[in-house]
Amino acid sequence: MKSRSGLMAFSILMLSLLPMSTGASAATIPGLMKQFPGLAIETAELTVTIPSFTMALLIVISSFLVKRIGTKKIVISGTAITAIGAIMSMLSPNMTVLLIARALMGAGIGLFNTLCISLIDLLYHGQQRERLLGFQNTFQGLGAAGGALIVGIILIYSKWNVAFAFYLIAIPILILYLLFVPEVRYDNAQFDTIEGQDRLSKFAKLQFGYYWVVLFMVMVFYMTVNVKIPSYILNNHFGSLSIGSSAVVIMSVGTIVGGMIYGNIEMVFRKLTLFLAVLIEAVSVIVISTATNAIACFVGGFGVGFAFGLFIPFIFSKGLSLVPKRYGNDATTVLMIATNGANFLSPYISKAINFGGTDQSLFMISGVIAAGISIIELIKSLSADHFRISSQRV
Repeated sequence: MKSRSGLMAFSILMLSLLPMSTGASAATIPGLMKQFPGLAIETAELTVTIPSFTMALLIVISSFLVKRIGTKKIVISGTAITAIGAIMSMLSPNMTVLLIARALMGAGIGLFNTLCISLIDLLYHGQQRERLLGFQNTFQGLGAAGGALIVGIILIYSKWNVAFAFYLIAIPILILYLLFVPEVRYDNAQFDTIEGQDRLSKFAKLQFGYYWVVLFMVMVFYMTVNVKIPSYILNNHFGSLSIGSSAVVIMSVGTIVGGMIYGNIEMVFRKLTLFLAVLIEAVSVIVISTATNAIACFVGGFGVGFAFGLFIPFIFSKGLSLVPKRYGNDATTVLMIATNGANFLSPYISKAINFGGTDQSLFMISGVIAAGISIIELIKSLSADHFRISSQRV
């Protein structure tokens, strides 16, 4: 496939600024509680979590819509709905309107969420594809960290509702996509590049299932650290809650760095990239469990974020390479069910595996399990190489 313009690649990557930025509005909760006295904390927190629900719902629905109306209309509709939700959030006179607006924002992002990855898989190949998948993760990290930073700055100088102006970034994203990204359809037979196959082989299904399970597990451990590390730092007297919150930002920085250099790492380590990523996550979580100060938690948090920046693009790359191109968006949807499912279920899984009953024991157990997964991946990778060499000799 011919080389694509830099502006087109940039426009596609810009879509990834929004999916992980929905939690940035958590900083608006104190102002929200002040303006609406008597408001239950659970209702206030719903303004942060409800976009994730509608996003997950629309991720599934959009996989059907994209084949009917095309990718361009999906992205334009999604970014427009997100912008409308942002404006409604800024102008909302009561909680009912705010919740509807936030749900609308999540639905808009959910419409194009799978396309953030599947378009790269469809339009690019080789090392350029790997680099862009890494950059996609970097843009996600930028959205999460940048969103939290910008919302925090806005709240210093203005009211809580003005903070939702951050999500108006959907408007320039819409314009960029409209100008520089052509219509792409997933029902085009020319994209079926796996030896003309239209169905997955049994081996490909097993491989895809394996990547799904690994993705689910490592995402559970990532979310466990993401949720627990602020209170872990506070409860162990390593620092204030703001220090704990800084650890989450450092995790996002790790993701940004990991995504930026993913292409280079994949070029060197190839099949061992996933082993390396999960091993880094395992060691980093164990470092947090044995930490005696905030610095050690920051190092561990950075490592967990860095690992996230590696295993996400690798698993999506290898998983999507197993299916015909025309089913790339469907495969992306299935993989995203793993990530969203892990996000939702991580508190329950964490409770189930935490035999020690403390956050320290939870981190240690998570690290040990992640280390076990890395060993399984190493054996799998080496066995695959051995099998291929043996087959070539025969």
